[in-house]
Amino acid sequence: MEKYNILLVDDERSEREGVSFLINKFGYPLEIKQASNGQKALEIMEQESFDILFTDVKMPVMDGLELSKKVSELYPEVIIIIYSAYSEFDFAKKAMEAGVVKYLLKPMEIGEFQKCMEDVLGRIKKNRESSRHDLEQQETVREALLYRMFRAGKISENDNEILSELLFEKEDRFCIPVCFEFIDNYFKHNGEEFLKTAKEYFKEVTFSEILPNEAFLVIRNEEFEDTLELYERLEALLKALTGRQECLVVAGRKSNSMEQLLDQVERINELRKDVFLYGDRIIFASEGKNMCSLHARSIEEVKSDIFQAIEKQEVDKIREGCVQLRQSLLSTNEVSRIYIQLLLYSIVKELYDKMPQVEYEDALAMAGEFFSENKPEKVLGDFSVAVDRILTNAEEKKKSSDSELIGRIKRFIQQEYKSDLSLADVAREVKLAPAYVSHIFKKETGQGIVEYITELKMKTARQLLEDKSLKVIQIAKTCGYENQSYFNKLFKSYYGRTPKQYREEL
Repeated sequence: MEKYNILLVDDERSEREGVSFLINKFGYPLEIKQASNGQKALEIMEQESFDILFTDVKMPVMDGLELSKKVSELYPEVIIIIYSAYSEFDFAKKAMEAGVVKYLLKPMEIGEFQKCMEDVLGRIKKNRESSRHDLEQQETVREALLYRMFRAGKISENDNEILSELLFEKEDRFCIPVCFEFIDNYFKHNGEEFLKTAKEYFKEVTFSEILPNEAFLVIRNEEFEDTLELYERLEALLKALTGRQECLVVAGRKSNSMEQLLDQVERINELRKDVFLYGDRIIFASEGKNMCSLHARSIEEVKSDIFQAIEKQEVDKIREGCVQLRQSLLSTNEVSRIYIQLLLYSIVKELYDKMPQVEYEDALAMAGEFFSENKPEKVLGDFSVAVDRILTNAEEKKKSSDSELIGRIKRFIQQEYKSDLSLADVAREVKLAPAYVSHIFKKETGQGIVEYITELKMKTARQLLEDKSLKVIQIAKTCGYENQSYFNKLFKSYYGRTPKQYREEL
């Protein structure tokens, strides 16, 4: 079986070992190397080649986002997977901008991990197989170069020559880059239909899918009387596409060389960072910054004030901020429905994370309603009701004492520690946010939840070792460890000797 190379990067050794265990458990054909931070990972990658980078975000020296950006630039062929406990929309967006292909949340669900790894390995295998055929290889290289150009906005000198031959075969050739960004994952199932329809409206095009909802269309060697003619043609193309939702279209200027084309791609990508979609919109990169970026920034400032009030649990200020936010959003049509939905969802999630009186089921049900509406007015109405209900319930409920809560948590852990117990499981049991449970438990005990569970398992293992009729592998499984080797290493890290050595000293 063909082997591939993966580099696991995390400052927590137990996390790296956990991922290694899963890779071996499911028999993935991967040679594993490990690094404790981004800087060490880069040093290793200078010496060895890798197919996959699997990295955490929060690390000392160099974090996962900075590492991903550098790897995306230096080793664009490497597939990057980020796994992190930080699931905010803005954070996920930054990860995508850093060249991340997959994004997994901690604690990892086994099914999601398998799906991710199988998808990535399948992609690597497919690329390797296609490279064995010259004609297919050329097409694959062209697609990869187009992807790299549109995604990163820069390419090597050799790649520049290859794309120049593809896009500018003769001196009088030219092209216009256009980016299409849909709210839904339109290109996941409709890429071929999109290209077929585009060819009905433009004489010669080159198509490059970047993400399931994003693609570039290069209109080649076609003159337009003015910007209005191109606008009308793009508008007609959008109307002809079936089964789609809202779309933002950003068109660049006519380019006669790769240098000009790269400049236009950079302008398009920069403009897209500041423009929020509201219905179908067609804009031109030459128009510069759009006023909606200024309005969006003012909205983000109101959101920041709300988050600060939530952090301090200042209920009156939370209410005032939410009213101000609702008025600001209703006064503009410069932001998209999906932006509004994600913004409001993030506020409800913050209330759930930081205010222990908010129950999981209530927050989840109310936040879910935001995504079932198409009109901003209705979504904002649902948001006002949700915030009022959450805050009213929070004010009415009496807070359980910290010591009582810690007691409940410890009792649950002592009953269930032999299973694959996680922070999320504990949080569900006590019906509180994982972030709050983690914070209050460490504040009261001086230990994190995972650290406490592991210590409990190690103490139990030490007691069981006194019974010499039990085999070490039986003790490992009793304490919830299927992998005896990992159990031995963990036990030694706690007590300075292996289970076997410990038993021999009894």
